[in-house]
Amino acid sequence: MKPASEQAEILAEIQDLENSVQGLADNYRLVDRLGEGTFSSVYKAEDLAYETHLNSYWLGHHPPWSSAHYQTLPPQKDGRGKAYVAIKRIYVTSSPTRIENELLIMEELRGCRHVAQLMTAFREEDQVVAIMPFHRNQDFRSFYRVLPLPKMRNYFRCLFRALRDIHARHIIHRDVKPANFLFDPVAEVGTLCDFGLAQRTSSPAHPKCLHSSPTFEHPHGRFSWQETNGQRSDKLAKAKQQFLNAPKRIAQGPEKIGYPTQDERPAVRANRAGTRGFRAPEVLLKCPDQTVAIDVWSAGVILLSFLTGKFPVFNSNDDVEALMEIAAIYGKDAMAKCAFLHNRTFLTNVPSVDHGGTPLADLVRKMNPSLFASSEVDQKLLAAALDLLPKLLHLDCTHRVTAEKALEHPFLVDMETPEYTVVPHIIGHGVCGLAHWQDDMDESHCIRVDGKVIHLRAGEGIPIGEEPCEIHKLKGWTDEGPGSDHGRYDM
Repeated sequence: MKPASEQAEILAEIQDLENSVQGLADNYRLVDRLGEGTFSSVYKAEDLAYETHLNSYWLGHHPPWSSAHYQTLPPQKDGRGKAYVAIKRIYVTSSPTRIENELLIMEELRGCRHVAQLMTAFREEDQVVAIMPFHRNQDFRSFYRVLPLPKMRNYFRCLFRALRDIHARHIIHRDVKPANFLFDPVAEVGTLCDFGLAQRTSSPAHPKCLHSSPTFEHPHGRFSWQETNGQRSDKLAKAKQQFLNAPKRIAQGPEKIGYPTQDERPAVRANRAGTRGFRAPEVLLKCPDQTVAIDVWSAGVILLSFLTGKFPVFNSNDDVEALMEIAAIYGKDAMAKCAFLHNRTFLTNVPSVDHGGTPLADLVRKMNPSLFASSEVDQKLLAAALDLLPKLLHLDCTHRVTAEKALEHPFLVDMETPEYTVVPHIIGHGVCGLAHWQDDMDESHCIRVDGKVIHLRAGEGIPIGEEPCEIHKLKGWTDEGPGSDHGRYDM
């Protein structure tokens, strides 16, 4: 169906990849290019050695009542008896550190729901390819205007289950957007992919922003005036003074707004990775202490696209323009308070943002009035979606709803399958968590079974919900622990 010129281009790429990685063509037959980006290209390929490849350990053990059960099923063959995989070619211009980071994070996320699973990876000199399951999906542009609210709810259930699971493992995806969430509107399942920009959260001893580092209780950090040791108290006082002086600078005229031509202040360094239009305010403000809240903002932008029927919603050329797009909705004062949280100053004399802000529900109604007039729309479900929207797109990252709490919201809560029954637990948690730990030397996952210590591969031994992991379940684990030990282990 593609133009002849594009077909020739794809065939040339496939030939080059097969020549670059010795033995790849013996196991996989590349048939098409699924997508391409700045750092990689992804291809659809037939798994020629489907019967001999070991698939059990990365499939996981999601129960049949879990929305992620499709990940546990062996790769399905089509009507012609062929099984397909997705092959990601990471460009050789990527640094070895970046490639290693992506593969290690994918290894760590094995067993997470609605997350692309790493089957295996190959390296030939400077060329690296990763093999993942192939997931049927449709282009976001083909369905975002027409997807019914119940299917939209399942879209976000899958997305937030993926975010909840990776955030529990202290991983920030950093590039949540429709192109990186493969959704099949027919099966109503989605898979989060492309962890090329992902990173682990950090907890600096001395945060540079006015919010704390993430903790288990507060994964988005928190702001508290009571946390005032000497240094923090001085920083708060200085930031507050700058905040109060900002209106005075605006009143002095436009020549007082901006920054000096010969700016001698030290440069601000912060991770700005992500896709324009989906970057959270704290990313645009160059906050150095970013948290998993930036993924929640990006998910909120996707929900805003669904509800307004507009994609992309934000389409700026640079960070300043992106901040002004957000300010056009929230108003100047709200943006100034947001900047204050990150020890920044937001100044503007543009009249269109000099207002108290527009409620997001009003914005949706203005941009997509037919959504409210349609008799086919479940108005109760729509009201729930509109209630969740501002919680996802809260300017203050410390008040932005977490992925875990979003799943408890009336729009997403699943009354038939409670979340606690299907959550894949991190090491040390779950029914048999006391028998699990991470080795201090090599960080491998260890468990104790029948008095013996076993080192597991990534993806093995994950307790799901109220069930023990597959290894302890096999040994006859009960609520009190395995029959002979009664849950007591000599660690």
